[in-house]
Amino acid sequence: MPLRHVDVALAPSFAEPAGRTCLIVDVLRATSAIAVLLGRGARAIYPAATVEAGLALREELRAEGIEAVLCGERDALPPPGFDFGNSPGVFAALDRVPEVAVVATTNGTPALLACAEAPLAMTAAPLQASAVVRAAIEAGRDILVVCSGLRREPAEDDTLAAGLFVERLVRLGASPGAAALFALERYEAARDDLAAALAQTEHGRRLVGLGFADDVAFCGALDRYGVAGALSVEGGRPVLRPVGAAPTR
Repeated sequence: MPLRHVDVALAPSFAEPAGRTCLIVDVLRATSAIAVLLGRGARAIYPAATVEAGLALREELRAEGIEAVLCGERDALPPPGFDFGNSPGVFAALDRVPEVAVVATTNGTPALLACAEAPLAMTAAPLQASAVVRAAIEAGRDILVVCSGLRREPAEDDTLAAGLFVERLVRLGASPGAAALFALERYEAARDDLAAALAQTEHGRRLVGLGFADDVAFCGALDRYGVAGALSVEGGRPVLRPVGAAPTR
C-alpha cells in the first residue's frame, strides 16, 4: 500500500494518534536508550509514566517471577532505587543487556503511553531509523511522528530527529504536512552533522553540562541497530516488543 501522509506533532499535546502509525521520538535520550536495549537483545520493555510507577511496576513483575531491571531518569539523572540511568552509551557498553526492563523517563515514556490507542505505536531514534521506517511502511497507514519535547513544549532536538524520519518517508513517497515540512527543513540544515546539531540544542547543552557529551554524540548516529520497538498491551500492561532483524549483541 502506498504511503499517503506523514506529519509531525512537535509536542505530545499536539498529537492526534487515532488511525495513524505513531513514531515517538525522544532522541535525548529515552528512545535512543530503548533502541540500544532492543537492538542488543532485550525482549520486553515496560514503559512507566513516572518514577514512582516504574518502581512499583518493577516490584510487581518480580513478584510474578519476571526479573526486570529499572532504567530511566528524573531531570536527566538516575533516581534513587533505579538499576540504571537513561544512558544509551552505558547500555551499548554492557557485556549483555537485560532481557526485561522497566523504563521511566521525564518526557519519552509519557509521550509513548499517550499514543497507546494508536493502531501502531513505535519508539523511534536515529540509531534505528531504517528499521522504524520499514515497519511503519509495512503497516500501510498514515504516519504521525510524535516529539516528546521538553517540559511539554516543542524541543529542537526532537524536531531535528523527527525531520530525519520525515526525510526518509518523503523519499519513499509520503506527502508531508505543514509541521512535517518544518521539521524536515530543520533537519536538512543539520544533516551533515546531526550529533553536533543535537549538542547545540537546549536539551543537548544541558546534557553536555551534566557530563553526558558522549551520549549526545552517540544519539546522533544513524542505523546502528536493525530492530524497532512496537507497543502492545499484555495482561493490562503496555509493553514494547522488538520488531525487525536479529539483535546485535
